[in-house]
Amino acid sequence: MEQLKSYFLQNTTLKTEIIAGITTFLTMVYIAFINPAILHDAGMDQGAVFTATCLITAFACLLTGIIANTPIGIAPGMALNVFFSYTVVKGMGIQWEHALAIVFLSGVLFIFVSLTSLRRLLIEAIPYNLQIAILIGISLLIALITLKNNQIIVTDPHHLMHLGAMNRPESGLFFLGFLLILTLDYFQIPGAIIIGILSITTLSLLTGLSTWEGLMAMPPSIMPTFLKLDFSGLNTILAMKAMFTFFLIAVFDATGTLIGLLNPTLFKQQKNYAKRLSNCLTADAVASAMAGLLGSASTSPYIESAAGIEAGGRGGLTAIIIGIGFILMLFFSPLAKMIPNFAVGPALLYVACCMMKHLTDMKLPDISETAPCMVTIMMIPFTASIADGIGGGIILYTLLKLLTRQKINFLLFILSFVFIIFFLIS
Repeated sequence: MEQLKSYFLQNTTLKTEIIAGITTFLTMVYIAFINPAILHDAGMDQGAVFTATCLITAFACLLTGIIANTPIGIAPGMALNVFFSYTVVKGMGIQWEHALAIVFLSGVLFIFVSLTSLRRLLIEAIPYNLQIAILIGISLLIALITLKNNQIIVTDPHHLMHLGAMNRPESGLFFLGFLLILTLDYFQIPGAIIIGILSITTLSLLTGLSTWEGLMAMPPSIMPTFLKLDFSGLNTILAMKAMFTFFLIAVFDATGTLIGLLNPTLFKQQKNYAKRLSNCLTADAVASAMAGLLGSASTSPYIESAAGIEAGGRGGLTAIIIGIGFILMLFFSPLAKMIPNFAVGPALLYVACCMMKHLTDMKLPDISETAPCMVTIMMIPFTASIADGIGGGIILYTLLKLLTRQKINFLLFILSFVFIIFFLIS
């Protein structure tokens, strides 16, 4: 008992860790509603994905808490589930069973890289400005998909896109939900996203736009997605491109988020800081591979973990509490079923806004830095492909640095060559 106490309660107390865990859980529980809605667009069973989401999040958080002893919540990533549904399945025409196999293989690759020095080499190879540009491009893609799915912007034969009908009650509730979440976030109220989703769902029920499905029930069967991954269709260039992109997003997203969350002096001064950071990445990699087996997109550390850290969370017990929260969440599947698109949409748009905040981190001294970032940011939403945006940015960055005789990492030449092959063949 004393050993457990000394391991989990370094520089903290049991009460503080429990409060921190509940705080982070409330800020990220929205993924239990949003991930099934997004993957349902790829043709997957929404109930099964709900169960898979809760299970994989619980597994990831428990694993992180135990082996890394860090207060980090890990769940299916927002950028990764959007890439899964709208780029890989809908854009590339890859069946979701094959996409799950791609998720699994990219997770296995991530495990290998996280256990070797390759992770450090890869992270150092991609310029920081391009990493930020990828994040900004993804935020614009999330915003575009959200607005189209909620008919805020629409297309027709005469226009590339234009504003939809603003007099629809669904549009009004969408904007009300977005405004509510933004206001709650401004005043730093924990659980702003889930409060916004549930508030709009309640209004939707009261106005007859949604029907009551109940509050609690036994978890939906996971069998429609469990072990449904299919490796038979992965010998195409599109499948390899998708796997490579899943892997790149997972590595950069996880590393950047963890360094940002665990970088403060209070963590760096703690015992085994580097080992805890490395173990957290390994836990995320293992969870990503597991996601493919259960029926979800790859996982990622959640920036919402900052809420729990702010509440005093310093160790793995915070992550364990988050995991327990998602196990309990399994019994609230009827709630997930009756949440309409226009209640989920504001949360997605808010996430896009949060990602956009990183724009100020970019440092653009000359055109050789500015142009590749601009191409990356433009290509991701304009082509509806994160992979194409990353590839376009890396190729242009490498060529410009080569032509202007500037120093460049040798791995960028390899990545550029790979993406050129992808573009020419696909």
